[in-house]
Amino acid sequence: MNPADMYGQVQFGNDVIVGEYCVLGYPKEARLREAQYGRHTTGDPVVLGERTMLFNQVVIHEGTTLGTECLVEDRARIGYGCEIGERTRVVHGAYICDRVRIGVDACVAGFICDATVIGDRSTVMGDLVHEYTLPHLGWWGVDEAPPVIESDSVVGFGARVVGGVRIGPRSYVAAGAVVTRDVPAEHVVTGINTQIPINRWSGKRLAALIQHWTKPQSATIRS
Repeated sequence: MNPADMYGQVQFGNDVIVGEYCVLGYPKEARLREAQYGRHTTGDPVVLGERTMLFNQVVIHEGTTLGTECLVEDRARIGYGCEIGERTRVVHGAYICDRVRIGVDACVAGFICDATVIGDRSTVMGDLVHEYTLPHLGWWGVDEAPPVIESDSVVGFGARVVGGVRIGPRSYVAAGAVVTRDVPAEHVVTGINTQIPINRWSGKRLAALIQHWTKPQSATIRS
């Protein structure tokens, strides 16, 4: 059996650039197992939006869609059935598991577990992981709740968000922090679950970002 015979098709938008040694449409594990028993099925296509760029050694599994002007850097892996919004950047070496949904204008690195949701304009440089508290049920025996990162939030380098927790909009998880419970909107998280509202945050390094988040929005002019 040659797995290449089972690859999903690829639908290319206009002006897509694909680098060297990329793998597109790789079949998911369940279909490979079926093929071992002589049951061949057709995979879902990979869809690359217009002006998408894939650098070198990128792997994208079947059924994943990338919106217009996405950019995937070297050695990134994206699992099956993912949806990635327009103008989102997947950073060098990122490992995105299956059925992940990422909004528009996001930036994602690190390890992103199955079925995670990342909102528009969010930046995730750390790891989003399942709790993995039921290993006795087997690898496929349980479907754990994933993290949810709401719009305009940041998860810093080396930070880890564990389990089915929600990071509220315009919140900042500092580098190296650990989060195991929900974070309300507009909070900074440091250490292990230490949450501080941004209006009480006195650190200088986030001052410009907090000012950007809290500045009054321009009024819409109606004729």
